[in-house]
Amino acid sequence: MGLTLVLGALAACGLGAPGDKYSMPTGATSANTKSPLSNVGMESLSASRNIPVYWLGKTDGTVSLYREFVQVAGASDPIADSVRYILAEKPEDPDYFSVWHPSETVGASVSPDNVITVDISAKAFSSKLDLGLAERAIAQLVFTATAAASNAGILSEGLEPSVRILVDGQPAYDAFGHVPLDHNFVRDPKLAAPLWVIDPQYGTTKKAGRVTFHGVSAKFSGGENWKITRRDSEEDPKPVVARGTLETGGQSLDHNEFSFSHVLAPGDYTFSLWGVDAQSKKPLAKETKNFTVTE
Repeated sequence: MGLTLVLGALAACGLGAPGDKYSMPTGATSANTKSPLSNVGMESLSASRNIPVYWLGKTDGTVSLYREFVQVAGASDPIADSVRYILAEKPEDPDYFSVWHPSETVGASVSPDNVITVDISAKAFSSKLDLGLAERAIAQLVFTATAAASNAGILSEGLEPSVRILVDGQPAYDAFGHVPLDHNFVRDPKLAAPLWVIDPQYGTTKKAGRVTFHGVSAKFSGGENWKITRRDSEEDPKPVVARGTLETGGQSLDHNEFSFSHVLAPGDYTFSLWGVDAQSKKPLAKETKNFTVTE
């Protein structure tokens, strides 16, 4: 099954059935070299009701990692809750997807030297993946587990976290038939998307007035642009209510982080963000978020 069909199926039902086959796009690149994400320091909200989770998303012919913050009722174990969520739930943004299946049990622990051990059942690996998606699915779990630990403030400072994955309590499982789980995994920053939106998240509601837009972006040779369109307008194409270029860093922001605000009246909007290749003028890594503004 090609990725286009996979995305459509996942958007419709959230998860595939056991035995479904998923593959990378034809001619996909092995990694995205423009990722802005290099460590777990970004996960620092420390919000008890919000946990960070990562999903897969198609980006310029490859598949990259994107993050959402979600609320989990009765959350008590930040790492296990986050991992359980990506195995059993679906993303808020329909542009994202996951190839995992629910695990009968999820266990998690952290050692003093920041080794995060995650124990899930073999049923979680029911999908049949090619090597590229298998590697990205494991990276999705690694990014999610380290994000949850960092966000909860349970990691020791100065030590890079790693993730040990057990399957039904045993090491060295062959994940998806492609990735041996015989060693600890760390984040591969090349697999993170080159830009994405932190706020507003897809489908959220904001109060009318000054709305803040926050995210991260790599540096593109032709710059980075954004626009806000009015989604509830009957006009075609939808009217652009604001546009501009991104400025990252400065003030209290990280070098790859942007934040700005714009005054919006009540309505339904789409926030779009993309980079530009200076030579071809081609837009790259486009990311969109639908949101609503109310009185």
